[in-house]
Amino acid sequence: MKWKLQDFAVEKRNGEDVVARRALLHEQSPVIQAEEKVEEPQAKNEKVLRYSKRKEYFLESDNKEGPKEFISKPEATNILPDEYPVVEFGGAIGAALSMLSMPPLLYYLVYMCTQEDASLCNFYPHWTFSDLWDSTVFGYFALWILLLALLHLLPIGKIAHGVRLANGKRLRYRINGLLALFLVGILVAVLSYQRISLLYVYDHLHQFAASATLLSLMLSAYVFIRSRTASQEDLSTAGKSGNLIYTFFMGRELNPHIGKFDLKHFSAVHVALIGWVFNNFIMLLAEMNVQQLEIPSPSMILVNAFQLLYVLHALWHQENILTSLDIAHDGFGFMLAFGNLVWVPFVYSLQALYLVKHPVEISQAALAAIVALNTFGYVIFRRANNLKNAFRKNPEDPRLSYLNSIPTSYGSQLLISGWWGFVRHPNYLGDIIMAWAWCLPCGFDYILPYFYGFFLTGLLIHRVSRVEHQCRRKYGHDWDKYCKLVPYRIVPYVY
Repeated sequence: MKWKLQDFAVEKRNGEDVVARRALLHEQSPVIQAEEKVEEPQAKNEKVLRYSKRKEYFLESDNKEGPKEFISKPEATNILPDEYPVVEFGGAIGAALSMLSMPPLLYYLVYMCTQEDASLCNFYPHWTFSDLWDSTVFGYFALWILLLALLHLLPIGKIAHGVRLANGKRLRYRINGLLALFLVGILVAVLSYQRISLLYVYDHLHQFAASATLLSLMLSAYVFIRSRTASQEDLSTAGKSGNLIYTFFMGRELNPHIGKFDLKHFSAVHVALIGWVFNNFIMLLAEMNVQQLEIPSPSMILVNAFQLLYVLHALWHQENILTSLDIAHDGFGFMLAFGNLVWVPFVYSLQALYLVKHPVEISQAALAAIVALNTFGYVIFRRANNLKNAFRKNPEDPRLSYLNSIPTSYGSQLLISGWWGFVRHPNYLGDIIMAWAWCLPCGFDYILPYFYGFFLTGLLIHRVSRVEHQCRRKYGHDWDKYCKLVPYRIVPYVY
C-alpha cells in the first residue's frame, strides 16, 4: 500500500459503487486542471476518472474492487518539532536597537509633520523637558485608557474563542470593539455640542505621545515582572529563549490577564484601532481651525474615510483578529505594548497630521483615481480575508465547494484557488495597495507622509517570512508542496 494525494467521488452505476478520482498533486505536473473529464470503464472493476472538488487522503489498495478506506486526518509525521529554536527581529541586538530607535523616530515624524518645511533634512528641534512632558496631559491620557478599559469590560457582545494554543487552551474574548467605537463617537459628539474643544490633543500632541510611550514602558515592565510566576505552558516561544532583553521586547507571557481582563486583546483592539480613528478626527478639526476652513479639505476627507473604513472592517470582523500572528503567537511585551499604545494611534494617523499644515489641492480626476485604487485594494483585502475565515470555520460549506485545496498531514487544508491560488498572502497585497492609496492625498511636495507606505510594505514583507516560517514548522513537507503550487508570496511574478 502507498499514500497518494487525490480527489475522489463515488458514483452509483448498475447498482455498484464506482470510484471516480483525480490525482491532485504530481511531481511532474503540479497544475490543477479546471475542466471535468470522465472516462468510461473498460471493465467491471476499472475505476472511473473524473474531477471532484472534495479533497481527502486516499489509501490506494491493490484490490481491484476499489479503495477500502478513506482517511481525512492522517497522522502527522513530517512536522518540525515545537522545540525548534526560533529567534526573530535580530535577537537581543535587534530588540535593543528597536526599543532605542522607535520612540525617537516617532517624535521625529510627529515634529516634522507640524513644520511648514517638512523636508527630511530640516530637523532642528529645540525641545525642553516641558515640550515632551506634562503631568496634566499624562492624566488625560490615563483617563482615556481607563475609558477604553471600561468599554472593553462592558458585558455586551458575543463571546468568541481564540485558536487552540500549544497548551490546549482556547481563550474566551468579548467582541464589543464596534460598540466601543460607537460610544466614543457619541462622547465626542456630546463634547463638541457642549463646545468643549478637542484641539487640546493637537496642541499637546508631543506630550500625549510621550505619555503613551511612558505608559507602554510601564505596562511592558509590569507584564514582564508578573510573567516570572507564569507556568511554562503560558509562555510564548520567545519567552522561553532565556535572554532578558529579547524576552522583554517580544513578550515573555503569551496572554497576560488581570482577572478576566486580557491586556493584549484590549490594547490591540480598543487602544490601537479606536485611538487611531480618534486621532484622525482630531487632525480633521485641527485642519479646519488652522486653515480657517468651513469644511475639511477633500484630501483630509479621503484619509479619514479610507482609514475609518479599514477600522470599521476590522471591528466588524473582530473575531478574525483572534487568529492573527500578534494574538495567537506573539507574547505581550514592549513590541506590542508600544505598537498598540503609541505607534498605531500616532504614526498611522501621520497623513492626517501632515495635512493640517500642508494643504493639498486635488483634482476631481486624481480624487477618482485614488478612490478607485483604495477600493481595488480593499476588495482584495476583504474578499481574501473573508474567504480564508469562512474556509477555516467550515471547509465543507457547500458555498465553498468551488474551491480547490490540498490536505496536510497536520489535518487541515491549504487553499490553492481563488485569491489564495493567486498569491500566498493576497490579504497583504490588498493591505499594501490601500496603504499607498492613503498616502496619495498628501501630494508629492514631501516624502514624509509616504512613510506609512514604506513602513507597512516592509512590515508585511517581514511578516510574510515570519508567517511562512510558522507554516513550515506546522505543515512540514506539505508546505513545500503548497509553495510549488502557489509560488508567489504577495505580488505575482515579482515576489
